[in-house]
Amino acid sequence: MAGTGTSGEPPSRWVTAERWAAGVKDNGMGEAVRIYYTRYFPALALLLLALGTGGSYLLWRGQVSWLEHLRIGVLLMATGCMIGGLVYNAKRLKPRVDLGTADAMIALNRADHASVRRQITGKEPADLEHLTVVRAAAVQVRKQTATNLLITPSFLSLLSTTDQWWFMAIGGTLLLTTLFLTVREFRRQGRFLQETENLAEQNP
Repeated sequence: MAGTGTSGEPPSRWVTAERWAAGVKDNGMGEAVRIYYTRYFPALALLLLALGTGGSYLLWRGQVSWLEHLRIGVLLMATGCMIGGLVYNAKRLKPRVDLGTADAMIALNRADHASVRRQITGKEPADLEHLTVVRAAAVQVRKQTATNLLITPSFLSLLSTTDQWWFMAIGGTLLLTTLFLTVREFRRQGRFLQETENLAEQNP
């Protein structure tokens, strides 16, 4: 198992990792992301789309086509949602997690890193001896995943402003795939934290 010292490196790396992992905790990031997508994001997107499209129509009525008005609305929506996602990340998501003072895996070697990530994704049994470090890593990685979830939809919106259908198709496919994989990873990370919560209490 990773971290037993068989690699020849001193086990002190796990002691250091335990120190960095102290206090790291997910206090409801999943709920914060759910609230964003069910309340704030739809409302903000519709409002900005309406303002952008309506404002463009009032400013350039008769000078450009309705499609151009809509593109301006989409551009405003994408830009505004990007900013809104970053603000929500700072104001609502960040308070839902205790990240500690440093990366919990900073002292670990490459093999340890790979093992920890496999444990988080369910591809390897949880290492009970170093569960505190693995759970802390899961929380820290999940925070980055959650931040990506808040801003990725804005890039999807921007694709609709181009006339190049092939670029839209390729870019849209790549971004949708990325979004799908990001959602899957976020759920895996949350599932790992939930499934190992009792184990962590039994092995403080």
